[in-house]
Parts: sequence; C-alpha cells; structure tokens
Amino acid sequence: MNHPSRPLPFHFTTQERPLEVVLVGAGGNGSEFFDGLMRLHQGLVALGGIGLNVTVYDDDEVSPSNIVRQRFWPHEIGMNKADALVQRTNMLMGTTWRSVPRRFNPGNDNTGSLLVTAVDNVATRQAVAREEAIGNPLWLDMGCDRTQGQVILGAHRDDRLTDEIPNVVAHFPDLLEAEDDDRPSCSAAESIRRQDLMINSAVAGAAINLLWQAFRTAQIPFNGVMIDLASGHTQSIPFMPVAEDA
Repeated sequence: MNHPSRPLPFHFTTQERPLEVVLVGAGGNGSEFFDGLMRLHQGLVALGGIGLNVTVYDDDEVSPSNIVRQRFWPHEIGMNKADALVQRTNMLMGTTWRSVPRRFNPGNDNTGSLLVTAVDNVATRQAVAREEAIGNPLWLDMGCDRTQGQVILGAHRDDRLTDEIPNVVAHFPDLLEAEDDDRPSCSAAESIRRQDLMINSAVAGAAINLLWQAFRTAQIPFNGVMIDLASGHTQSIPFMPVAEDA
C-alpha cells in the first residue's frame, strides 16, 4: 500500500525571510527541542537558506530538579526557562530570537508558520486545538510519559485522519477530554523516576529529524513518530493514502 508524503506549504520553501517558529513550552521536551532548533537553523543557513526566527513561551522558572533532565545549567536556576534558553542562544549564536516569559494564549498570540506544543499539561494543547482564530499553521506536537512518546506534525484544522495532514487530535482524540497531572517534581531523582532520563531527547530528536527531512525535500515524509524506549522500538506514522491511490 502506498503512503505518499505531503508537500510542505509553499511559504516554507521560499528564501525571502526566516521561517517563523513559535515554541510553546521550554521544559523537558521543549528545551531539548530548542537545542535541536539551533542545529536546524544552522543547517538551513549552511545550505544557503535564511533559517529560522524563533519565539519561545514559558511561564516557569528553572528549578534545581530541572538541571538533570532538562537543558539548563546550575547558574540558570531562578531564571525564566524561555529567557534562559533564548538569551544563551542569542549570545552564543548571534541570533535575535525572542522569549516571552508567560503562558501562550492561542486566541491572541501569533502562531507563526510552525506552532510547536512541547508542554506537559494537556490544557494548553486543548486550548490550541479548540481555538478557531489560529488559522491553519502547521502544528507540531510532542508528548510523552515515562518511557513512551510521540511526535505528530499536522495542520491545525486537520483533525480527522482522512484530512490532508492530520494533527495530534486526529490521532489521539482522547486528548480533548484528558486531565492534567500537575504534580511538580521536588528533586532530580523524582523527576527521573516519573520520566526516563532519555525520553525527552528521544522525542525531540525525532521531531527535529522530521522537520529536517521535510525542509530538505520540501515534502513531509510521514505524519509522525511513535517511540518506546523500554523496548527500543521506534515507528513512523504514515499518512493515510489519498483516494486516487486506492
């Protein structure tokens, strides 16, 4: 059975200005993904492109329990997470990326061309899914539990598996009814017990690879990735075949 790729929107492939990326969440998945965005930006520039312009939203501060499993350093404890990531990168890489030290508001804030949700709480993802005023950016969502995770790259309005680029709601409709577990991790050891040390880097790496393949070929090669660290199994999620391929 043929499971074709999907073309990137035209404005993703033009070189007139940097691609606007909005990253919601700078914690476990978000900080690892942000690290990958730096490499993705450099790779696109090295190939003659303009690269990325990134805005990061997060209302949380770096705590001692974040140092082991998230991409922060001891001297950043007490800083806002979005500020810490962006200030570090702008200083080292000469970028002019922007941090917003508050929660993302999907009804009022700009989503860019690529909206990335990398948050532990489902309420933010539910708000993004239900906000009709967003328009139709590409929406990359990352989620994980202790040893399993998934990455879905879809279009914001494509919430059915039969749509052109199905989003995370199409694949996981129960997300709209899920409830949050907002218990904070009080120590690095507790944080690792709740989520495996390598799960965030595995999920973020799969997400960056999906974007890299899409940008290199102007085609989204597959709809997402499922990851299981306990079994060592990683599986791509193919697109549904279009009608004319049946």
